[in-house]
Amino acid sequence: MPSAAAAANAAAPAAPGVPEPARIDLVLDLSGSMNQNDAGGLTRLAAAKQAVSRIIDTAPAQAELGLRVYGATYPGQDRKQGCADTQLIRPVATMDRAARADAKKQVAGFKAVGFTPIGVSLREAAKDLDRNGTGGKRRIVLVSDGEDTCAPPPACEVARELKAQGIDLAVDVVGFRTPSTARAQLKCIADVTDGSYADADDADSLTAHLGALFRKEWRTYHATGKPVDGSTTGCQDAPLVAPGQYLDEFTGGRDLYYKVKKRPDQRLQASATAVAEEGYERGSIITVAAGPAGDGEPRAWLREFDQSMGWANILSTGGRSKPGAGNDKPAPDDTGCIMVENDITRPGDKPMPVELLVGIADDNTQQTGSRTPEPRTGADAEGGFSFNSATPIGPGTHRQSIAVGEAPFWRVELKAGQKLTVKAGVDIPADFPASATTGWGVTVYNAQRTSTLCNEDHRSTELLAGRTGLIERVCGPWEITEQDDTKSPDPNGYDVPGTYYIQAQVAEPDDKAKGIVVPISLTVDVSGTPRPENGPVFFFGDATTQDGTPSGANGDGEHGATSAPAPSAKDGDSPLGSLAVPAGAGVAVLVLGGITFYALRRRKGA
Repeated sequence: MPSAAAAANAAAPAAPGVPEPARIDLVLDLSGSMNQNDAGGLTRLAAAKQAVSRIIDTAPAQAELGLRVYGATYPGQDRKQGCADTQLIRPVATMDRAARADAKKQVAGFKAVGFTPIGVSLREAAKDLDRNGTGGKRRIVLVSDGEDTCAPPPACEVARELKAQGIDLAVDVVGFRTPSTARAQLKCIADVTDGSYADADDADSLTAHLGALFRKEWRTYHATGKPVDGSTTGCQDAPLVAPGQYLDEFTGGRDLYYKVKKRPDQRLQASATAVAEEGYERGSIITVAAGPAGDGEPRAWLREFDQSMGWANILSTGGRSKPGAGNDKPAPDDTGCIMVENDITRPGDKPMPVELLVGIADDNTQQTGSRTPEPRTGADAEGGFSFNSATPIGPGTHRQSIAVGEAPFWRVELKAGQKLTVKAGVDIPADFPASATTGWGVTVYNAQRTSTLCNEDHRSTELLAGRTGLIERVCGPWEITEQDDTKSPDPNGYDVPGTYYIQAQVAEPDDKAKGIVVPISLTVDVSGTPRPENGPVFFFGDATTQDGTPSGANGDGEHGATSAPAPSAKDGDSPLGSLAVPAGAGVAVLVLGGITFYALRRRKGA
């Protein structure tokens, strides 16, 4: 195995750029009506405190978040004083651990006593977001249980006024047990600023809806890895990569090349994931191949591809070499080449982030074995936003909300002999703005990060076709098998035991639908009797992802993936790994609020 020094380039390249998330100011109603005890056994105020504390706890370290309240300090009847009662509690900025603790202490002390000056508070919130004088995206998230009691200025007119200033500002609104007259005003605020509106009736739905609104700004796909500049001219000048995860980018239509060490007795996994916030053209293809460098493209060890048949936020594929059948062909100095073929971007397109995952399996990794993270439940079972941060789930029912535009991941460990069935449902509201191509879909990726066939109808999604209410999509049941040198690869993609990833999504959403919060359900059934573990155990490096989430590597047993190269397999005995699901684990039901994009298809290279 190569050393860390050999694997690292002398000049570490910068990570590919990703869109800056919006700065967000949360504006919370603390008017007297928030003391009503009708929020599922809690007062509205107690429910709001719970929801806001959850946002503070889960905000990413790099997120700029502010908190403003109104109606919090003046309990009297003087209109002039009551309508000026709005305060900035926390400036719009990132928060370290001490700042979070202080913010939660302030939230715990909130009292609801006053008027409802929504319009005045929106104007002040816009100033909160512009205090540093920089541009960029800005969002106000307003939580209110009633209409403005201080007009003029009318709240919706203030919203129009702010939008007319030409700044990139939207207002998302959660109406909390809101009467119909107030709902019309609050929806107007969201509509005229290109924001979104959702109703909440209790503490759980308020927490879920707020979480979804914040996640849509903070979480898309979290591309992670050690920055690397792959060669665009061929293997000869390519950087050497050790087991780990790397972050590069596609530019124009150019392919990427990397050198890799592999002895004939070792097996190689190479997986590549292209990340696009604006989707791909239908027919876009990503291919990963590897083998000794020589004439033509390297492909003696492995070659796999995936093709997009619709809108997706990622396009991913991967493959593993196998002993025999030419896959053990030695390379000079045990140094081969990985090629990631780019049939996605074109000249003039902006650069597109690409994750490269590299793993090695041999006798040492087999002896080291693997560890598995515990399944998560409740609020901790919210889906992650990359392969590396995919949330391990087990049997049980989990609830959350997701905004249209999100593409969360969950993960489950499967062994040869087990069968997987995934059923995903979405509850589409009556006024949902769907386009002719909008659909509901679930995508399952295998342990090589290649999308699998959902079911025999070969469709990617269930088109909404104007339907509302519960829409369901079922993948499986599919039996997990072990790759066999004597047989052709399974074209359906289920011949790789290990970590499987699940993505549920509203595919090709209309622009007006993005940000709408809708509940989804995800049911995972694992049945059958696993066969004894005799497959390869891959080592993918021993670092964690950037956010510290355990990273799923892939194999019958797996070590963690990301960027740290390791001199030997034994050095990779890390706490990272895969979710182990025992035989007959039964059904895991996730009721998730919300959504995702088009993840699509297909596979399989020669």
